[in-house]
Amino acid sequence: MNTGGHRLRPSNRPRRKGSVLLSALLVATAIAAGLGGYLAVSHNALRLAQRTYYLNDAANLAEAGLEEAAYCFRLINAGVAVSSAWNGWTVNGNNARLTLPSFSRGLSAVGTVKVYVEGFNGSTIAPYAISQATITPLDGSPPVIKTLKIGLRKKGAYSQAIVTTTALDLGTGSVIDSFNSNPTDSTEFTPLDYPGTGAAAGGDVVVLGGTASLGNRSLIQGDLLLDDSVAAPDASHVTGTIVTDYSGSFPLPTFPAIGSITRGYLLLAFPGTLPRPADRPASDGRYYYFGLLSPIGATTIAAGANVTVVASRVTSGLTIQAGASCIIYTFGTVSTSGNSGIVNQSWAGALQIFTSTGGTCDIGSNNEIRACIYAPFADVRLTGGGSSPSFVGSIMARAVRTSANLAFHYDEALQHSSLVVGIGWSLTNWYDLHGTPEAAGLGAATSGFLD
Repeated sequence: MNTGGHRLRPSNRPRRKGSVLLSALLVATAIAAGLGGYLAVSHNALRLAQRTYYLNDAANLAEAGLEEAAYCFRLINAGVAVSSAWNGWTVNGNNARLTLPSFSRGLSAVGTVKVYVEGFNGSTIAPYAISQATITPLDGSPPVIKTLKIGLRKKGAYSQAIVTTTALDLGTGSVIDSFNSNPTDSTEFTPLDYPGTGAAAGGDVVVLGGTASLGNRSLIQGDLLLDDSVAAPDASHVTGTIVTDYSGSFPLPTFPAIGSITRGYLLLAFPGTLPRPADRPASDGRYYYFGLLSPIGATTIAAGANVTVVASRVTSGLTIQAGASCIIYTFGTVSTSGNSGIVNQSWAGALQIFTSTGGTCDIGSNNEIRACIYAPFADVRLTGGGSSPSFVGSIMARAVRTSANLAFHYDEALQHSSLVVGIGWSLTNWYDLHGTPEAAGLGAATSGFLD
């Protein structure tokens, strides 16, 4: 029935409510999805930050492991016996290994450090240490591993031609230069006589105190390294650089003791030839003889033999045959002269003499002297014989004085030979093993100790 001339229209209010509800659901879904994505991104960022933190922490722990190894080497430098310096480590042959107590890290993670050292006992000229730190998070995520390595090099006792702590006095017309008796750096070599493949300007000289007196017409063909308290001489006497702020330490190496080696022999007197027929070498291949109350002089070191001697002093008559070597430790003076002063048929590194005496050592011979003398508390006088005396090798002493016209030839092979007694180690390299071929072979190289 038409009551007023108008038709009633259906209401659209329910339809509008449905649209608003649907829009609200869509917006809520979008917010939830965005929030979920944000939470996922935040979670990943948190895990990344956590692992970055653990990676830095692992690097610090690995460096702490390397410091443990370096500390042991420093103890040896200070004169501590090898067995005492590495006390607490597990040793096997030439390697040592140590697992440090576990560390509690952030967020209840656990850190462990393993250290592996090759050549811990000085058996190699270039030992190395590897430290591996592992941090295991509490949340079950994969562990974080950092592996670092340092390489060291034995600091030989004879890295320069001459080192003095109080005085250098070169006689008139004396010349210091260098050559290399082993230019191929071979372990088995026939040493070249001076000048070998050619004389060189590597006769470096160090003066750590007192005076550096260079006589008339004397010449250092190399660098002159002076402590800042030493007045520099006329530069015309030096072909290389004169350094005026040099500093360095040259400690006396620890003398061997019969209780610290696998085999040694006590002697009342040194025989005419060493080694004796029935004697056997120690585990390092050297023959050890202890004659604490006996001088060594008229003794021949047989061809091919490597002999270490502890003696009361050194006198004339010592002969080193070809292919042999003799390392002498003495508490007394070294005094040689005449035709039989020192006869070394090998190279300079084949005769190394270490003495703790505070007296005067006279090194002379009518023949060319090939030797290395290490006497940090003694005055060493090089006299030589004839009109053109010569010395091949290296000298470290409190003071060094030479006769006139002495030709001093430093043998550069002393810088690389494993035969040279070391007075410590210096760091040669430091690097991260992550991703290197060496890292892939750590397990095999360390018998499964490192991953």
